[in-house]
Amino acid sequence: MTPKRVVVVGGGIAGLSVAYFLRRAGVEVVVLEAVAPGSGASSGNAGWICPAQAGPLPEPGLIGYGLKSLLSRDSPLYVAPSHLPRMVPWLIAFARRCNERDYRRGLIALAGLSRRTFELLDQFEGDGVAFDSYRQGMLVVAERRESAETFLNGIAPLREFGFAIPTEVLGGAEMREREPVLSRAVEAGVFIDEHVHVRPMTLVEGLAARVQEMGVTIARHSAVTAVIATASGAVARTRPGEEYAGDAVVVAAGAWTPGLLKPLGCRVPIVAGKGYSFELPLRSDHLPRSAMLLMGPHVGCSPLGDRLRVAGTMEFSGVNERIDRRRVEAIARGAARLMPSIDFDRRENVWTGMRPVAPDGLPVIDTVPGTSSVHVASGYSMLGMTLAAPAGELLAEMILTGERPPELAPFGIGRFRGVSELAR
Repeated sequence: MTPKRVVVVGGGIAGLSVAYFLRRAGVEVVVLEAVAPGSGASSGNAGWICPAQAGPLPEPGLIGYGLKSLLSRDSPLYVAPSHLPRMVPWLIAFARRCNERDYRRGLIALAGLSRRTFELLDQFEGDGVAFDSYRQGMLVVAERRESAETFLNGIAPLREFGFAIPTEVLGGAEMREREPVLSRAVEAGVFIDEHVHVRPMTLVEGLAARVQEMGVTIARHSAVTAVIATASGAVARTRPGEEYAGDAVVVAAGAWTPGLLKPLGCRVPIVAGKGYSFELPLRSDHLPRSAMLLMGPHVGCSPLGDRLRVAGTMEFSGVNERIDRRRVEAIARGAARLMPSIDFDRRENVWTGMRPVAPDGLPVIDTVPGTSSVHVASGYSMLGMTLAAPAGELLAEMILTGERPPELAPFGIGRFRGVSELAR
């Protein structure tokens, strides 16, 4: 039966996108949010929407780099020593996917999912979703030419999906001509024109406002403690003891997703990959002209009006909101090396948030096995702003028709058979 009422757990970009497309199809929707829309990983990220750069986290060669620096707080990839024993099964599964075959397979899967990303972003805007967007492209900045060439070769398969992938690596002089704030340490790079970045909270808040205009109820400060499949649908139970029943429930709770699915007998190895960001107030002549990915320090930079948001690191230390200042300092040092004219000591709005990460770096978009009424939209890693809209549209279609769209085939829960669940 086509569901008439759906409860969505999570008011980030993932949950709100599902709610939007369900409501457009005439479904009654209630969104349950533990704090307020966008209060999790959706708020402080770099705001990148870039299908041409959207590859899975496990890359060829990454594990060799990671093993050398896994316990170093200065490393872009860091595991807290106290958390390491609990991470071992996940890290083994991650390491097994750091190869050319799995990376290419994941890249193609993500390309198929994100094919309509820009079209749907335009649809949001045309439908009255108000948000700040910047269509300035993105520079991939490398200190060695071979790094830029490896990056470009890695995304070359996306040309098969119609993405405008550049064919040439830029030299250091060309990079500094495009971006005068870059230092002479930069030897090469790649410019990706098909890139939009947004001020992420404006997109989340704009989408929240629009779905409420459409008739969606958003229950703030409604932390869900349990999801229960019933004979007639599903129920989401909140901390105050209230229950929200629907013909279906969508769990889009980010890093908290595994805890809600476990009582249903569903073991999903999604862990919290903590990211950090901060902002710098800058004069216009110091502000970069486009978004930038600094390959060496693994740092992303997004110019947002008169501010520069700087984001980076992947820290595995469990589900917590502790800010490790040493991690923030490491981001600033890495970025300052390549942009010495910018004062990175003027940091404001230091933030941390937990990205939901599966060991293959791909999202989990599926119906929970053993149920027909509980669905999941999580594991978007660092690609939430890019993937949320197309994933939300396709999941809404699957809920309404009972048939899985082919684009969602790579993102099923069944692919994790044999992978141990991790305690959070």
